[in-house]
Amino acid sequence: MKSIYDFQDYRLYLKSWILQRSTETKGLQGKLAHSAGISSTLMSRILSGEKHLSLEQAVEISDYLGLNELESDYFILLVEIGKAGSHKLRTKLLNKAHAVAKKVSVRILNTSGIDENIKSIYYSSWIYAGIRNLVATPGKHDVLSISQRLALPKNIIAQAVDFLLKNGLCVQGAIGISYASLRTHLDSDSVFINNHHGNWRYKALQIMEQKKSSNLFFTSPMSLSHNTATEIRQMLPQLIETVMKKVEPSPSEKVYALNVDWFEY
Repeated sequence: MKSIYDFQDYRLYLKSWILQRSTETKGLQGKLAHSAGISSTLMSRILSGEKHLSLEQAVEISDYLGLNELESDYFILLVEIGKAGSHKLRTKLLNKAHAVAKKVSVRILNTSGIDENIKSIYYSSWIYAGIRNLVATPGKHDVLSISQRLALPKNIIAQAVDFLLKNGLCVQGAIGISYASLRTHLDSDSVFINNHHGNWRYKALQIMEQKKSSNLFFTSPMSLSHNTATEIRQMLPQLIETVMKKVEPSPSEKVYALNVDWFEY
């Protein structure tokens, strides 16, 4: 099941929790309602978006779910986000939730992700992540097909694939080379973060020359107010989150890259 920190809507989290356990235990929605001291009908209206949990009810449900203290605090924060009465307050709470989730995810990823030596190679070029995502798509499970798709020499692809296989970032299976679920993550203060951004912006410049209608490139230097600039800065993480929520359940059929730049100059 996905972590609670993958959610910014407590109702989606609860529905996911119920769905993941529906084959094991019947009547989970009713049990959630009982733990909160409310009727099953009211719980249905809450899950459908018509009503909201109170903070007191959120505390009882977090106890029933067996959430630890940090998870419980985050769940209550999600309820506060849902109940927020203004866009400004909701944005402020969403930013707080994003910061909390990022801290937790970084702590988790640093314990189970790739080590620094592997990162130094993996983030030295777009090719490694490019291949790793490409092998998740149909028909791209061998060096030759990857080489043809990326228009790169077979020896370069073979070396990169060998690195990915040796370090658990890809696996060799019945169909050939496949994506492995080993976590990769860079914090904003990582020594490799500039390489990562630069690699994919360099690739974007190359792709730009192809002028494909399926691609989109947008650049617009502008002058604007401080308040508007701040508002746009707050909108962009929400857009990225919306995109990633669409990507996660989507079947791997094509490979795309999303670069977002917003900076003062």
